[in-house]
Order: sequence, then C-alpha cells, then structure tokens
Amino acid sequence: MEENRKTVFISYSWDNTEHQEWVLNLAKDLTEKYGIIVILDQYQLNTGSDLPYFMEQSIEKADKVLIILTPNYKTRAEERKKGVGYESTMITQEIFESDITKIKFLPILRIGTSETSSPKFLKSKVYQNMVDDKKYFEELLKLAKLIYDHPIIERPKLGAIPDFNEPSNDPIIDRANELLNKKKINQELNKLIDSFDGAVILRNELEFFHKIVDEKVKLYKNSTELNFAYESNDISFAVIRCEKFSITFQLGIKSPDSAEGAYFEERRLDGIVSSYYNRFYVTNKQPELLELIEYNFDLDYPQKVVWKCDKLKFSTTEIVEKAFVFLLEEVSKEISKGFRK
Repeated sequence: MEENRKTVFISYSWDNTEHQEWVLNLAKDLTEKYGIIVILDQYQLNTGSDLPYFMEQSIEKADKVLIILTPNYKTRAEERKKGVGYESTMITQEIFESDITKIKFLPILRIGTSETSSPKFLKSKVYQNMVDDKKYFEELLKLAKLIYDHPIIERPKLGAIPDFNEPSNDPIIDRANELLNKKKINQELNKLIDSFDGAVILRNELEFFHKIVDEKVKLYKNSTELNFAYESNDISFAVIRCEKFSITFQLGIKSPDSAEGAYFEERRLDGIVSSYYNRFYVTNKQPELLELIEYNFDLDYPQKVVWKCDKLKFSTTEIVEKAFVFLLEEVSKEISKGFRK
C-alpha cells in the first residue's frame, strides 16, 4: 500500500496564528485520516534551514501542491514577497511548462473570494472551497479524493451501442417511457410510504439512527476527555450532549401505521437537556435555542431513506455527523475563549 500513497506540499502565507493552526490541523487530518504524506514548513524548517532549497525540493517531490488562498497570499504572491513570492515564481513556471491535463496544483480558498484571494496565475484554476468550517470534513473528503486522483462523482457505466436504424430508438419514445417509468416509481414509493410497510422502514431507520449515535458517543467518550452523552427512552426521542450544549431529536408522525408526513425535528441548544419518559426536561437554566431544523422523511428511487430539508437531501448518517460537528464547533468556541491570544 505504501507505493500508492500520495505526497503533498502545502503552500500558504503566515497570516496569523489562527491561520497557521488551521493549516497545521489540515496537514494532521490529511496524514492521519487519509494516509497522505504532507510536506509542511512547520514540520521541517528549523533555524538555519535554507528556505529556497526547501521550497524547490518540496514542490519537486510533491504529487500535489495545495495552495491555501487568502487575501494576504494573493498580495505576497503577486508582489513576489517573502517565501510565498518565491514559491509563486516556481509554481507559475511549473504550471506554464506542465501538461494541461496534469493536475498538480490544487488551490484551496480559505478566506475571502476568488477575486480577493486568488493570484492572477491561478485565476483559471477551479478551487476547493474550505471557507465554511461547518463543511470542513465534507470538503476534506473531497480534497483527499482529488489528491488520490479519485473522482468525486463516479462516472456511470457505459451502456450498449444502440442500433440507430431501429425505429424504437427515437428520443421522444425514450423520454416518454422514462417519464412514465418515473411516474410509476413515484406512485409506488408514495403508496409504500403511506402504508404499514412504510412505517416499518421508518422505524428501522430510527433504530439505525440510535445505533450510530450510541456508537459515536461511546467512541468520543473513550477517545477524548470531552463530556459526550446520549439519552433515549424511545426511538422517537433522543438527546446528544457535549459539555453544556445539547441537541434534541423528536419524531413527528400522523399515524403509527404510516410514514406519510413523518418528520424529524432537531433542536440545537445552548444548555443541558435530558430525556425522561419520552419527554425532554431542563436540568439547569433554560437553554437558548440556537437552531431549529426539520427533516422530512422520504424514500429515494431504490427505496433508500432520505431526509429532506430546504430542498436538500440528507442520509441518516449525514444528519448524525452534522450534529456532532455542530456540538464540537460550539464547544470549541466556548473553550477557546480562555486561550491566550
């Protein structure tokens, strides 16, 4: 497996301590979560090191070069200031000389917009957007796939070559049949949702929800010193907590014998909440509601459970992951208030 590993060099500007720590955390996650060898000045440059030589060797050795875009990076790159300026000269030359089909340089937008943060020599490049920390892990996975040259969206399998002399190979016929087939599938899914079998599918999905929440809380409790907790007395109710922040989940249904109109209400709270006999109660001060999300139950075409919210679709696993990311972000904000600036 070692020969399949990728090596990346991270090019960035030392904007401030917070930005340096973000880059360091990115390097750590790429290394530990995705087995990528990261070349980073914070790891390898010591007093007396030859900076130009380090940059030249790093760009040459790397399979990919991650370019962290910020307004400060753009300024230093275009004005050829300090280390970023030297790196930019080498990057520009290699982009100019390289095969256009070879993707070695991956711009990553961290602060600002393409206009405010991307140097002129990168304007034509599609960038990875990592501005929103709430989407960090989602974008991190996409970045890892790009580094390994793995497609983010899998290409469908090739169909058979059609016989164009066959009268039935008419686009109107294909479109009409496709439309009628989708209509039939949607009618079948609507009928299934509004039935006892639909209620069973919903119940099974809720049991799956509780299973993965329980597993993650146990993992995080054993792997960290943060105070994670999970409570539930019924599959219709759940509370997840971390420190003083809570998330409650509550199922809403019209009938126990149908999944029609079922929804999952997620409340994100600043405060400690517990679950007792299918009810939520406050254990200290009245919690502050930070966010309310409603996910509506549905089935996708292969009878796969999806939860709809604001015209987007989420799997049960994605809902759980988003909840834990939110908790960690809020706890991080709270704890970091006492950090030295």
